[in-house]
Amino acid sequence: MAKKGSEYEKRQDGGATVFNVTPATPPKFLLICVFGAFFALMGFGGLTGGSPGAGLLGLAVGGWLIWYGLKRDIRPKEHRVASTFRVAPDSVESNGHVFKKEDIHRLLLRNGITDQELVETYTTSAAAGAGMAYRAQVARLANGLTLEAGGRSTFLAGGMDETTAYGLLHEVSRILGFK
Repeated sequence: MAKKGSEYEKRQDGGATVFNVTPATPPKFLLICVFGAFFALMGFGGLTGGSPGAGLLGLAVGGWLIWYGLKRDIRPKEHRVASTFRVAPDSVESNGHVFKKEDIHRLLLRNGITDQELVETYTTSAAAGAGMAYRAQVARLANGLTLEAGGRSTFLAGGMDETTAYGLLHEVSRILGFK
């Protein structure tokens, strides 16, 4: 699957605007794939060199690492799936819950990986640095829009890059009349 950015579509439904948010495709963890290829090659060498047990283990570990590097998405579950919610000038409806405008404390963007808006990466070794760099790369695609009402935070949509997240926040705030 080609790398795809996040996006949202909106449509009118009576007096409300319905938002359909599609999360971004996560980046691949290529360093893990390189380690997987190394293990697979070592496993193949073990098979041809007379050590079938070690060869099969190397192939299995290598294959799993390649799969993991290509398919694993470390974002929280709600940031990996498409979401839909409705916004009217006086309310927001999400997952069967209706929040009246006067009960909403604020709308905010929160990152699903860092729980913040900005990502800072500190490293002490090359391996730790590679893992943290990958986490920071994924974090750029884990921004979510949340609504706070009644002392609770409710997730509306996620898996977005900053551009999509800020655009969605602007649209929802405009419909509700927030500044």
